[in-house]
Amino acid sequence: MIGRTLSHYRIEASLGAGGMGEVYLARDLALGRSVAIKVVGRALDPALQARLLREAQACARLQHPAIATFYESGDTAEGVFIAMEHVRGETLRKRLGRGPVDVADALTIGSAVLEALNHAHAAGIVHRDIKPENIMLAGPGTPKVLDFGLARMAAEAGEGGPTATNLSVDQVLGTFGYMAPEQLRLGDADPRADLFACGAVLYEMLAGRAAFPGSNAAERIAAVLSREPPALTGPGIAPELNRLVLRALSKHPGERYQTAAAMLSDLRSVAAGEQGSALPETLAVIDLRNLSGQPGDDWIGSGIAESLTSDLARIPGLVVISREKLLRVGRPPAGGGEAPADALEVGRLLGCRWIVSGSFQRLGPVVRITTGLTDVGTGHVVAGEKLDGSIEGIFELQDRLSRTVAASLHLRVPTGRRLSPGERDVEAFEYHARARRLWQRLEKGTLEQAGDLYRRAIDLESTHAQALSGLAALHAMRFTFTTSPEELRTAAEYARRAIAADPRLAEPHVWLGYALMREDRLSEALDEFEQASELDPALVFAPYFAGCVEIFRGRPDEALPHLQRVVTLEPQHGFGWLNLGAAHCGLGQFQEGQWCCERAVALEKIQGPVATTGAAAHVAECLRLSGDLAAAREACFAALDAVERSDHMYRDSSRGIALCVLGRVTLDQGDTAAAGAALHQAVEHITGRERTLGGGHLIVQALAGLARAGDGEHHLDRALQIFELRRPYNFSRLWTCSDDTTLLELARAARALGREDSPTLLDRAVAAGSFEARRLAEQTAVHSNRNQGAEPQC
Repeated sequence: MIGRTLSHYRIEASLGAGGMGEVYLARDLALGRSVAIKVVGRALDPALQARLLREAQACARLQHPAIATFYESGDTAEGVFIAMEHVRGETLRKRLGRGPVDVADALTIGSAVLEALNHAHAAGIVHRDIKPENIMLAGPGTPKVLDFGLARMAAEAGEGGPTATNLSVDQVLGTFGYMAPEQLRLGDADPRADLFACGAVLYEMLAGRAAFPGSNAAERIAAVLSREPPALTGPGIAPELNRLVLRALSKHPGERYQTAAAMLSDLRSVAAGEQGSALPETLAVIDLRNLSGQPGDDWIGSGIAESLTSDLARIPGLVVISREKLLRVGRPPAGGGEAPADALEVGRLLGCRWIVSGSFQRLGPVVRITTGLTDVGTGHVVAGEKLDGSIEGIFELQDRLSRTVAASLHLRVPTGRRLSPGERDVEAFEYHARARRLWQRLEKGTLEQAGDLYRRAIDLESTHAQALSGLAALHAMRFTFTTSPEELRTAAEYARRAIAADPRLAEPHVWLGYALMREDRLSEALDEFEQASELDPALVFAPYFAGCVEIFRGRPDEALPHLQRVVTLEPQHGFGWLNLGAAHCGLGQFQEGQWCCERAVALEKIQGPVATTGAAAHVAECLRLSGDLAAAREACFAALDAVERSDHMYRDSSRGIALCVLGRVTLDQGDTAAAGAALHQAVEHITGRERTLGGGHLIVQALAGLARAGDGEHHLDRALQIFELRRPYNFSRLWTCSDDTTLLELARAARALGREDSPTLLDRAVAAGSFEARRLAEQTAVHSNRNQGAEPQC
């Protein structure tokens, strides 16, 4: 396997082998990172492979600092593979080879594992194979739970399945000596089975020996089913700790801890708060619940949460979950279902250590705010605050809340608030808070309603930086509908005012950069995006647009790290995946490009937070470039079907792109009738929509394709005229809507017609950064040198 490529993973070294497959170190060619990839061979039961694949895919929802991140699973000729984060360090098994673990370190490791299980169980996932081999120590006492490849949905527990009695030792779903009795007898594994295994690991760390030893599988099974482990003794092992571990190891699920949170709570009590945390301090602030019974007051709860998030994010050593991610987790799933029941459940799903939640009640000008800081792992409220004050004094109340939360974590809010001096008008704060609710939650009429509220805030406070930044974003996004240069000028004006009001705010740099990018001032735009990333490294749109700029400049190699960062920060960023695919294709890496575009297509189906429409057209372009024309044609039809069912803001652009790609594919197939039909539709589509983003490139490509298909040289003349004059259509850049692609299509048409300007057009396409044009030019040169007369078709 070494040196081979599975999907977009190049196998580099073996990391180990087990009964369920081999684990390799691999290089992710699409995302430029090292991964651990487990290959489950074809020798296993196909039904078991399918089950592992389904269960592994379910684990994609897990994201916790004590869990090795699951990336993806797939099916190849070699078998099922599971790709996950490559964690450097040593396994707990290797550490145990040197003897017992110090009590304090054992409690720290056990606590982190229980926090990981708390998160997994909240997401409905049971690990089923907790053991020292699956706990990696990534640093001094810092654990990562590995290998959720055997995990199953908790809702499926009790459906029955493979057990120690109907599988061979090599096939059993778990590890003897750590599997709970009910797991051995029935193949059943609810969350309490994971707690049994955690108890066995804790016992082994403290005792330096297995809780259920045996020289073979049968002896270990017998020990689990019929024997009690000896009591723990030794320095630092209190009776309470012994009782805790033995309770976890009870043979009857009802006598064990019922939740990871309950076991974690007792473990921390035993440690008397002395053991340090092995995990980063992560915190999320939930919107305060409105107890007033007046929906018009909801802005108070979200506004306070916004301000607290902003203040706490400035504390060194504290990682604050972004509002966008928090709101996404708190909403009902796109496919239906219910939103998380309470703040604690949201915290568990987010995988954070702390959650700030609470409520407010307003009575006229008076407001009472009640908040609590909750340990997500145990559910304990470690600090609470009840504040009474006036709406006019809401900023003072927010300051006090920030200081209280920070003090409870033994941290301190830096001096100097993020709010600029002018942002102290309560009515302006209300308008801004209401506008943010509309903007972030994508409610009906978001843009216009939010814009009106932002403008009211600015009428009251001309230096309200966040409201100014909101208007910059609004006008930048309106440009995608109108393609009016005035929208870009207005966006840039508001962004500059926001920067002047608060130079520490990152978002206005993004929207100023966007306006500059659309005005073709690419170097200036890149400077703004880089400054935004410096101010807020978690702001995903800064590296996204920086990557777009590098693609537009014909530098896909420079775009890669920006776009790889985007999908690492936000794996559901559909446009991030799409443009990462463009960067790979620009480097001739069509397989990696196709894989990235397929991620965007998958996100369209679940309507991720930054979903595309018609991304299958870009899958088709990757397939065309790699020579699979039949599959490319089918992908074009899939893209058109998706676009027709969408009301996406890029719908018109995406439909034009899909038709033009279909035209190229069918021309490459020699099907000029189908090409003519697709390209005529593209021309008609764009002709009636002159403001379509990138429509100028699309109509030129379509006309050039019609000329290439033999529909008349006048199409090429019209295409050249539109391209050189750049009117009346919009020539904004998108992937395939750019000079490199458009010039290549013009060159192909000119070549098909035997025109003298074809070499010049091909040279211009090469200069614009077209990989395909460069490849065709090189082929032409080779043929020319061989003096074969006939040159390759463009």
